Amino acid sequence: MIFYVLNVALILAGCLVFYKLLLQKETFFPLNRFVLLICLTLSFGLPLVPVPQQWSFRKSKIETLFPEKTPLSALKTEKNLPNADKAPLDTNSAKERTDDNTFFKDISPLKTMQWIYWLGVVVFGINFLFQLGVLLYRAYSRPMIRDGRFRIIELSGDQAPCSFGNTIFINPEKYDWDTYNQIIIHEKIHIQQGHSYDILLVEFALVFQWFNPFAWMYRKAMEDNLEFLTDNEMLAHSDIEPESYQMNLVKVSVPHFPVSLTTNYNQSILKKRLVMMNAKKSNVNSTWKYLFILPLLMVFMAFLNEPVAYAKNGGQFSGKNNPFETMESEGDWFATIKGDKVNVNFTSDGDNDSKNTQTFSLKDFKSLPANTEGTFSVSRDAGSMVFTGKFEGNTGRGRYKFNTNAEFKNFMDKEGVAGLKEKDFLVFFLINVKKDYVRTLKDMGYKQISKEELIPLVALNVNTEYIKALKAAGIEGLTLQQLIPLKALNVDAQFVEGVKSSGYKKITTDRLVTLKANGINGEYLKNVKEAEAENRKVAEVETKATVNKLKETKKIKVSTGEDDELGNLIARKVMNVTPEYAQSFINMGLKVSDDNLFAFRSLGVTPEFFESFKAAGIKVTDEQLISFRSLGITASDFSDFKKLGFKNLSIDDVISARATGTSPSFINSMKKKGHNYDSIEDYIKMKVLSIE
Repeated sequence: MIFYVLNVALILAGCLVFYKLLLQKETFFPLNRFVLLICLTLSFGLPLVPVPQQWSFRKSKIETLFPEKTPLSALKTEKNLPNADKAPLDTNSAKERTDDNTFFKDISPLKTMQWIYWLGVVVFGINFLFQLGVLLYRAYSRPMIRDGRFRIIELSGDQAPCSFGNTIFINPEKYDWDTYNQIIIHEKIHIQQGHSYDILLVEFALVFQWFNPFAWMYRKAMEDNLEFLTDNEMLAHSDIEPESYQMNLVKVSVPHFPVSLTTNYNQSILKKRLVMMNAKKSNVNSTWKYLFILPLLMVFMAFLNEPVAYAKNGGQFSGKNNPFETMESEGDWFATIKGDKVNVNFTSDGDNDSKNTQTFSLKDFKSLPANTEGTFSVSRDAGSMVFTGKFEGNTGRGRYKFNTNAEFKNFMDKEGVAGLKEKDFLVFFLINVKKDYVRTLKDMGYKQISKEELIPLVALNVNTEYIKALKAAGIEGLTLQQLIPLKALNVDAQFVEGVKSSGYKKITTDRLVTLKANGINGEYLKNVKEAEAENRKVAEVETKATVNKLKETKKIKVSTGEDDELGNLIARKVMNVTPEYAQSFINMGLKVSDDNLFAFRSLGVTPEFFESFKAAGIKVTDEQLISFRSLGITASDFSDFKKLGFKNLSIDDVISARATGTSPSFINSMKKKGHNYDSIEDYIKMKVLSIE
């Protein structure tokens, strides 16, 4: 959380510097307002957006997706707790690190910063709500004058005029009529353009960025620009004389300014306002400066955002999905026991956000210290996790430290699993990578094994039985990378055999993944084939022509091979191109190719749309229907052109006319100017060449 807040602060600071250097002196006040609002919003949103690894200057860690671990189990009954007499005695170092009477032992600098930050959020949040409450109370507890949509609250004393929402606060006794009228118009502009919402947004942002001096300057920049914008609108008002308005600004002087949630007619930036009112209007050519905001934000994303490294296994990625990503080799542990399971929650040193849960078997621990401090450990091939602390009843807590097994490290080097770091061995320990598993993969012919493949294989429990079952089902040449998405989607031998039994003998792993992801199994494939066979029989009874149409619209293209056949089938299901949809066009006498059916569905071509042309006596093909739909051509367009005297009007003429914007109204206007032609092509040429 604290890193997210700091990222927001950095982006906000960068946007402010950009605005101050390039945009502040420009007189495009509405555009400046838009840029300031967008930058404020994106400052809070961009840090949450992961970026592709190739776009990021940060390095992602493990390029695989890990399954979620089981949650903490319930507490163990006391009778199952191991014998405390067999636990080793506590040591001096253990006492020093796990003293339960020391409150500050769990406090880290990062946690202290978080407490301070949230305390500030609470304080400034209360202040924000207090100001909002005061304004609402003043707006609805005092006498009010209604002026159309505006509410005018008359104040007393030396208070500055201001507005909030649709309410104007002003003391009419302090100003002459001309000045009073200008103030009211000024505040009405604030209300009409919704400036109060800008102020509310930036004040709300300040609640979470209270520590950031750039955020306070950002608010000031937004307030200044709103005043510049309003002054500019005032000077454009027909009832306002510029000299009179500027003189009134100088004359009005009020010592007590309103709360910060309001837009106010004050003198805190009087000099700036007068300068901007008399400044030369910015040239439109200077708008190029605004384009630099996009690369600036992209740079911030590349430096600050979490990178997403897409693996070759079909879109699985690392980052926040990896529960071990931020875990360090030392930290605190908290455990609960239930039955023969021990659920341990690890919290790494210096980062209380990195909490990972691991479930161990009770027999993994040689002994657990009950009611007294001691040490115990869990050993696996990759190394050992040494715990210090104690259990009281069903729960325990203390410190942990992971030690890499040097023999295992040498083994991995020997087997060619390259690029391993110390942290990788901690991951190997947690998911329990065994030497026997690596040897088995080698024996099965997988000579090159990387950690990016090994970690998800073990985490997803891709065991030798699973691999052998897939190979026995006829999937040959399986690579380790292909096994990962297959297992993640639970593509097993039964699923493969079901697909093959439906008639598809040659099936690739990529196609299996696609079928599984789209919910297509062997039973579905069988039902589709049976339905198509039945429809073909019905079509054969009718006419040979109907059979040919059915083959092109409903029948899978058997001549193109099984892979293309499955591709069409998957596309049909995703696009919802059903046999009924295809048959509806056949029944109306339209020959539609398989590919064009997909285009029909995506463009929203319906049988009714085709019927409208048929009823008008216009014979169209499926290709022409696609053109009609994409260009917005209707049957009435043909009658409109025919009314203009075009007797030999072809479908291509209408398509060309609509594509070039040669409308009936355009042709009419040309005819009135004396351009009378028999062919619509002449008008199309005129439109293209812009001849009038």
